[in-house]
Amino acid sequence: MLDAARRLFLERGYAATTIPEIAASADVAVPTIYWAFGSKRAIVGEIRQAWFVAAQTGVRLQAVLAIDEPGARLDAYAAFIGNQWATGAKTLAIQQDAMRADPEIAAEIAVILAERAERLKAVVAPLSPHLREPLTVETAHDLLLALSMLEVYRELRERGWSDARYQAWLARILREQLLSFE
Repeated sequence: MLDAARRLFLERGYAATTIPEIAASADVAVPTIYWAFGSKRAIVGEIRQAWFVAAQTGVRLQAVLAIDEPGARLDAYAAFIGNQWATGAKTLAIQQDAMRADPEIAAEIAVILAERAERLKAVVAPLSPHLREPLTVETAHDLLLALSMLEVYRELRERGWSDARYQAWLARILREQLLSFE
């Protein structure tokens, strides 16, 4: 059912896709969709959760946070975020389309993004003694978030960059922008 919904959302858009169309595409009864998910909004949430599982988001972030050496931590973060974007491109397209059509999804995603930003502070906080002057942890956090934005990844991919090239660039630029050269 999720595969059918994912495919239809990508082909037709969130607003244009109906629950009966999802049911027909999945070869199940309409009540089955409502029983399993309850709403299109919930289907988008399940698609997002499936992405987090496939990308191993929690495990990979914990691995980044377990690295003490500053440069290696940023390298691992670049690989983490590159994996997030590479595995989630279609899900993120669905999510962004759904946000335009449904204010409740937009509000839900705003909360998720704020929580994500807060969690990612843990990547830079231990780097405090190694940050370039006059960077603060807050400014380093801002730069980490800005440089690793989905839009940057998409732009570079559209310009022909491979995932490996993106990750190498992100690791290099994070090191250059955040770390002092001791």
